Amino acid sequence: MDRSVITDELELVFPTKEYKKQVEEYLQEFIDNGENEIAGDGRLDEIRDFDKWLEKIQNDVSPEKVDNDRIPATLYLTIRKSDGRIVGNVQIRHYLNERLLNYGGHIGDSVRPSERRKGYATEQIRLALIKCKELGIDNVLMDCDKSNIGSAKSIQNNGGVLDNEIIYNNEIVQRYWISLKKRFVTTPDNFEYLKDGSLEIRSFNNPDFKGDIALIKFNKMEKPFLIPNTNKYMANDNYKWLEFYDYSSKVKLTAMYDEKDEPVEWYFDIARKIGKEDGRPYEDDLYLDVLITYKGEIKLLDEDELKDAYDRLEVSEQEYKNAMKDAKELIETLKEKRNEVSKFTDKYLKIMTNKN
Repeated sequence: MDRSVITDELELVFPTKEYKKQVEEYLQEFIDNGENEIAGDGRLDEIRDFDKWLEKIQNDVSPEKVDNDRIPATLYLTIRKSDGRIVGNVQIRHYLNERLLNYGGHIGDSVRPSERRKGYATEQIRLALIKCKELGIDNVLMDCDKSNIGSAKSIQNNGGVLDNEIIYNNEIVQRYWISLKKRFVTTPDNFEYLKDGSLEIRSFNNPDFKGDIALIKFNKMEKPFLIPNTNKYMANDNYKWLEFYDYSSKVKLTAMYDEKDEPVEWYFDIARKIGKEDGRPYEDDLYLDVLITYKGEIKLLDEDELKDAYDRLEVSEQEYKNAMKDAKELIETLKEKRNEVSKFTDKYLKIMTNKN
């Protein structure tokens, strides 16, 4: 089935009593197919009593009501809009503990036997990731048996990157991370309050820079984009941004210029990875940022966000240490070469705007 046909065909619905008959038929289909375990079903396969199961999953959402040894979780039925049929289920655990970090992850999901190989697994994971983002989860862990090629493919289709393989219950299990912090190059279409703008991307292989540079022009804004706690703008009419994507680096630089081509700020994002997908540069953001302000001050930002992600087990200890190390080394370099940053970005602004 064409992937474009599936999008918007499904919706995630929290179970209610109205779904009792459908859920019972759903469970029976798995049993009739010789499957006594349903991933991400909130133990429907064990309880086998709709009313008790419904009470359990209602309690699972609340930290106060969930069983002491379990993480709060929300279960959804995946409903096909055209006929209201349950085609699958997903369960989203609100955060990880050590047990789920090792096996289980944030999302468990299943598709009923009669609805498989239609692309529904990929789509219900996509919808579940939207729910994850609403819960404040930025890096989603999923796993599947290595032998389950279809499940692995549905995770990969949603950006899953294989972390490692483990042995669990004598099966090889693959662990995937799906980053919800991947940010593609800024485009006029997705920038709030921009009425008229343009994007140009050029590739360079120079001694001082190898990679792609994006020039974003803010020709006309509905209203200016203020720098927090100042009367300065980071985007306004005729402002320009340069985004530098060095694919061998883990730092993405954004240089912001006003209508007179005077620099406003330099923003350095610490990233897990800087890459390119379908021709579009992106950064997989790792929370920490280093800023050079219009006053020339150097600031480290969002340490608390990185620490929160580390505490939620969405960032490993090594990633945490590397991010802090990279940020601190960058700050020390900028203290010595602050003026060189301006000369560097000024040079490429002239090249990108053909003012050389």
